[in-house]
Amino acid sequence: MHKYQGKYRSPRPKRRPFLYFGLGCAAFALIAAAYVGLFFWTGAQRKQASRQTAMEYVVTLPTRPPQETEPGTQTTAPSETTVPETTAETQPPRFPTVDFEGLREKNPDVVAWIQIPALEGVDYPVVIGEDNAYYVNHNWENQESEEGAIFLDFRNGSDFSQPHNILYGHCMKDGTMFQPLGQWEKESFLRGSDRTVLLYLPEEVRVYEIIGSERVNALDSRVYKTDYTTGDTWADAIGETLKHLWYDLDTQYDGNSEILTLSTCMGGDQRLTVHAICVEHVPNGA
Repeated sequence: MHKYQGKYRSPRPKRRPFLYFGLGCAAFALIAAAYVGLFFWTGAQRKQASRQTAMEYVVTLPTRPPQETEPGTQTTAPSETTVPETTAETQPPRFPTVDFEGLREKNPDVVAWIQIPALEGVDYPVVIGEDNAYYVNHNWENQESEEGAIFLDFRNGSDFSQPHNILYGHCMKDGTMFQPLGQWEKESFLRGSDRTVLLYLPEEVRVYEIIGSERVNALDSRVYKTDYTTGDTWADAIGETLKHLWYDLDTQYDGNSEILTLSTCMGGDQRLTVHAICVEHVPNGA
């Protein structure tokens, strides 16, 4: 006969360590996802705010068509004391005006503004640093940021006086900065789109025409050379570059041709470069 063991006790519930571990992992994943989402949302908001701030310094002038007189309308001949009205309309400028004084109050390193009409969103201030490292992780307002800025090679002059000028920009996954340059690798886009690049400077607007693109190594001395001095040497360099472009657009050039190279990362040491040749210098306000 069994001994009396006291008050009846229910068996202990089985422990479920895997259930608790799973719940903990799920909670951690949710917190991590929320943190990552907040990080990217904050970054996107910061980039948008920086872009909006920059665009405040671009003034788009309204186009006013000349007034036309309807047929049969009677006009009053001016008297001797009447000052005749000016009927000729002043032609509006071809391009918007960039307030470089305002931009330089925020950052004295601003030297230009780049716009590529065929690539929506490529519309940025251009800065120059003491080296080619600072603006890799600082935006045009001198704030630390992963997207960096569009910047001119520090070996170039800030006035773009050299025959070969190089601009750098990140290839951001969200489509900003120089990421859209990849479109120029498509022959259909290259031949069927507006190939204009507009470079706004304090005294003028330079109009470039894209002549092609190529993928190169980051240390390629042919592409990343800036110190050309003689016309013959520079003409040879342009000719050599044209041999490497993916598509032949029958580009005309000589020793005085000015080239603008746009460069962006494609992973590792590979770079995508887009070359454009200057076709016109337009004084501001013209």
